[in-house]
Amino acid sequence: MGFLRDALDWRGLSGRAVFALACLPVALVLLLQSRVGALSPAGAAVALASALAILLFWGHARRRLRAAGMSGWWMWGLAVPVVSLVLAAVLLVRRTRPDAAPGAYRRGGQRLVWILVALLASRALWAPYIIPTGSMSPTLQPGDYVVTTRSLAAPRRGDVVVFRHPVHRTDYLKRVIGLPGDRVQMQAGQVILNGAPLPQTALADWSEPYRATTMGTRPRCLAPVAEGAPCAKHAASETLPGGPAYTVLDIGPTATDDTALVVVPPGHVFVLGDNRDNSLDSRVAQARGGPGLVPLDHVEGRVRLVLYSQEGRPGRVLRRIE
Repeated sequence: MGFLRDALDWRGLSGRAVFALACLPVALVLLLQSRVGALSPAGAAVALASALAILLFWGHARRRLRAAGMSGWWMWGLAVPVVSLVLAAVLLVRRTRPDAAPGAYRRGGQRLVWILVALLASRALWAPYIIPTGSMSPTLQPGDYVVTTRSLAAPRRGDVVVFRHPVHRTDYLKRVIGLPGDRVQMQAGQVILNGAPLPQTALADWSEPYRATTMGTRPRCLAPVAEGAPCAKHAASETLPGGPAYTVLDIGPTATDDTALVVVPPGHVFVLGDNRDNSLDSRVAQARGGPGLVPLDHVEGRVRLVLYSQEGRPGRVLRRIE
C-alpha cells in the first residue's frame, strides 16, 4: 500500500529501484494489449490495469525527477513515445542527489494525470476502431474512426457489431441478420429470413472514387474504371422485420449470392456486410477463411458512432450508427 500511497503524493522522492518497479506494470500492460480484444472481458481488465499502471508510473516518475534533481516539466516528456523511453532510462540510471528534498508541485499537472487515468479506465466500456475495408460501405467506410461500446445485452437484428473471428481472432465489423433459431438463405443476392425475402427498395447508384484508401484497400465496382474515376455500385434500402432500414450495395452476380439454407444454432448469430459483394461474412465457412456463424461469446461490442474519417470526408464527422 505504501507503493500506491507514495505514487499519489507528488511531494516526495522515489529511488531508482522504486521507479523501476513502477515501470514494470506499464510494460506488462503494453504486452497484454496486443493479445486481447479491446472489448473482451480480458480487454476490460487490461484497461483497468492500464489506468492503475499509469497512475503508479507518472506518480513515481514525478517523485523520481525531484530525487534526480531534474525539473518537473520533464514529466510531460513521458507522454511522447520515443522521448518517454529515453527519459525513463535516464531516471533509472541517474543517481539520487544527496541534497534532494520533498517539495511543492503544481496541482494542475496532477489533475491532468487523473483525467488521463479516468479516460483509460473508461476504455473498459468502449474502444475505438479504424475501418480498414469497404465491406460495410456505405454505413461504415474505409478510414472511418468509430466508437464501439461493450455488449451488455444480446445483439439484435440490425445491430452493427464487432466480433473476433472464431479461428484467427481478427476483429470484424458486420451487421447482425439472423438470431438463434432463424433460418437464413441467400437467393440471387437477396436475404431470405425465415422463409420471407427481406424487402428491398432500389436507390440511386452509390459511387466512390476508385483509388487506394489510406488503409491500402481499393473498392470493387460494377465495371472496370480508371484510377480516380467514379466506382459505382447498385444500392438498395433493405429492411429487417421490426428492425431498421439500411443501405446495401451490389455489383452483380457473385459466388456468395446463393447459399444453402442455414438454421442459426443456439448461442450464434448470422452476420453480413452491407457491401454484399465485398464482404467476408457468415456466408463463407470457417474452412474457407470466413467467420461462418459467429458465437455470441465472440461478439464484443456494438458500433455506435463515427467520430471522423481519415479519408477527409466531412460528412462522416459525428455520424451515429443506428
